[in-house]
Amino acid sequence: MKYVKFLLIALIAIFVAVPTFSNGQILSKKEDLKDLNSKTLMVVLENNSMIDLTLRQAVEKEWTLSKIEFCDLDRFEKIKTDTSYYFLMRVKGIFKKEREPSIEFLSLLKGGEDAYMGLDKMYDVLTLPFQHIDDPDGYIIPYIDAYINIIQAHVVRVQKKKIAATLGISWYSNRLQELRGKRVLVNKLDLNSNVTVDEANRILGNGGKVVDEDEIYEAIDNKKGETAYTICIGPEEGDRYGSYCYKMVISADSHDIYYYRKQKITSKNSKGFLPEDLKKIAIPNGYEL
Repeated sequence: MKYVKFLLIALIAIFVAVPTFSNGQILSKKEDLKDLNSKTLMVVLENNSMIDLTLRQAVEKEWTLSKIEFCDLDRFEKIKTDTSYYFLMRVKGIFKKEREPSIEFLSLLKGGEDAYMGLDKMYDVLTLPFQHIDDPDGYIIPYIDAYINIIQAHVVRVQKKKIAATLGISWYSNRLQELRGKRVLVNKLDLNSNVTVDEANRILGNGGKVVDEDEIYEAIDNKKGETAYTICIGPEEGDRYGSYCYKMVISADSHDIYYYRKQKITSKNSKGFLPEDLKKIAIPNGYEL
C-alpha cells in the first residue's frame, strides 16, 4: 500500500502560517531513530484551541522517550534546521483534485538542514491522519492520547526493526491476524452511510459490534484488554469527491494499529467503514467469505 507524503506548496507556505502540503510519494531514508532519546521533542502549537490544549496535555502525559518543549509556528521556522530537535506538528494535506485542504495530519519530523528546502525534505518519522478541516465536533479529541502512544510505539519499533522506518504508516496496513480473540468496537459514526447497524453487526459476528462513541471512550479510559476500536478520518460532505478518508482499528490497551486503509471518496463510496472493511476485520474471528 502506498503511503502519504506531503509536498510543501511553497507560495502558500510563505503567506500562510499553517503548513500546507500536497499529496505525493514518500522517498524514505532508512533511519534507526536511536538518536531521538537524546534529542528534544518540540511540539508545535498553533493557538490555544481545544485541539492544541489537548495535544499539549497528551504529550505531557504520555511521551517518555525524550525531553519535551513547546513552541509556536514562528519559532519552528527559526529552528526547524536544528538537529537537536524532532518536531511534532499538525499539517494540512491537499490532494490533486482538491481546491483546498480537507484533511489535517499529525506528523513527527526530524530537524535538519533539509528543512531549508521545505518540509517535504525533512525526514518524516510517521504521519497519521488526524482530523478533517474545520471539524466542529472535535471528533479526534478523545483519541489524542492514543495518537501520542502510537507515534511513540512506532519510534521504538523502528529502533528495534529498521524496516518499519521505510514502510511508515503502511507497516500497519495488514496486521489483522493480531485481532484474533479481540472484540472490535465499531463506532456507529464511522460506518459508511449505506451500511446499516444491523448489517454491520451481522458481518462482524463474534468479532465485534457497532456501539456508540461513549462505549469506546470507556474502553480507552479503562485500557480494556482484548478490545480494539475504530477511527475514521475524512471530510464530512459528499462534495469532497476526489479526497480520501482514512480508516484504522486500534487496540484499547496498547494503542497498537491493526488495520489501516486509505479510501478514495467517490459518488458511490463516501466516508466510512464499508462491508469489505468489516469482513476483513471479522475474518480473524471466524468470518467466512
